Parts: sequence; structure tokens; C-alpha cells
Amino acid sequence: MYLLLEDNDTGEIIEYSYYRKFNALQGYFETNYNIANPGKIHLKEDIINDLYIRLNEIRYAPEKANLLLPSYPGPFFGTYEYDRLYHSYVNQAASDFYHAKFIDNKKYKLYFASDW
Repeated sequence: MYLLLEDNDTGEIIEYSYYRKFNALQGYFETNYNIANPGKIHLKEDIINDLYIRLNEIRYAPEKANLLLPSYPGPFFGTYEYDRLYHSYVNQAASDFYHAKFIDNKKYKLYFASDW
């Protein structure tokens, strides 16, 4: 799973972030946006903000993880526990989505892409 930036002028693709086996994030996109496999979705401001709010709330209230961003079953998707690994993914993604809020949308488009 990747967050990718696309330069609006050149079409160049830049890897913004990479997630390995963060099944809850994959589940979010499959459940809410019916993303195909492989799939790619343009992340507009409302999606970025929704994910950032969810991720940040989980950071401060870990007991809400199963409600806000539940683990998602699938092949080779790693752990389904709300353990240290899950929370390390949440911390990384919260930071990435926080910074994504400040991307210049006139210059770049941000995408979530996955291929499992």
C-alpha cells in the first residue's frame, strides 16, 4: 500500500509513504470506496481529513481502534490484533495524513494505491 504524489505538470509519480500489511487502512478504502485490487483512489481533502481524525483519535484513545479503524481480514494481511504493530502503523499514518493536509493541490494530486 502506498500514498503517491502525482506532479500535475509533469505526471511524475513520487512515493510519499509505504505501508506493509496495514490491513485496517486497506479495509477503510475497500469498505468506504470499494477500491479494486489493484486499485488507486484520488485522496481529496475530505478523505485526508477523515482519516487523520480517525488515526489521531486512536492515538489518544486506543480502545476506540476497533470502532474507528477496525482490522480487516484478507490474505497475507498480517496481524488482526490491536497490538504494538497496529499502533505503530496508526502513528506512521497519522503523521503522513497530517502532512498530507498541507500538500499544494495545485501542484500535486495525492493517491492511495494498493496491490495485494
